[in-house]
Amino acid sequence: MNRCLMFDFDRCARASSTKRVRNCVGVGVFSILLAISPARAEKIALVGATVINPADGKVLPNATVVINGDKIERVAMGKQDAATLGKQIECVGKFILPGYIDTHVHFFQSADLFTRPDGADLNSVRPYKDEVEWIKSHLDDVFARYIRCGITSVVDVGGPMWNLEVRKQANATAKAPRVAVAGPLISSVSREKLDLGDPPIVKIETPEQAREFVRKRAEQRPDLVKIWYIVDKDHPVDSFRPIARATIEESHAHKTTPL
Repeated sequence: MNRCLMFDFDRCARASSTKRVRNCVGVGVFSILLAISPARAEKIALVGATVINPADGKVLPNATVVINGDKIERVAMGKQDAATLGKQIECVGKFILPGYIDTHVHFFQSADLFTRPDGADLNSVRPYKDEVEWIKSHLDDVFARYIRCGITSVVDVGGPMWNLEVRKQANATAKAPRVAVAGPLISSVSREKLDLGDPPIVKIETPEQAREFVRKRAEQRPDLVKIWYIVDKDHPVDSFRPIARATIEESHAHKTTPL
């Protein structure tokens, strides 16, 4: 099977002819991962791969991608002037394509049996507190697995405030995707069993409470605000609508995207 080298073209290749590379490498030859680390400012060229760019629908065989420091300098086909390429890395038989974006994750959940005691309470087998501590201690491995899978950007759409530390840790880790986080979900219901003093879901009961909550969170500069709008017989659709509207308006006022 041909291996792939993946770039986040959404970040790196749409805006102009000079594109940034930070955290743009997904999966591929490990030596290439090292070569384009931001810590190394040398110019390198990935030579002979097939470049796939869904942004414009083009497939470029026998392409050369020139990376100068932390920027993609150019992408071209065919023979290039070797003197302009810097260090060359042979990529014949491989593909260069956009990095994937995982648009819905929750870093505070591990996907195992113990991660949602509000649904299946197994605290008697494994305390939820231990589960959360395990998740925090394995974040670097999670980051690395995203990169190995070609995922170069991740959006966490709701969780405890320590999610802001997840973003900070990812930004300080070379082998990590870009991470966007929301912080606690603004909700019409509560989930007490998930509250370890830093709840991932917060019940909001009035529009003013929603505005104050958004204002306080804005100090931490979240990338987005998540509304968890639960509708059932105890929570009719109209009852939460003013809270949702207030959340959206306050989020816009602080230049944060509501979701």
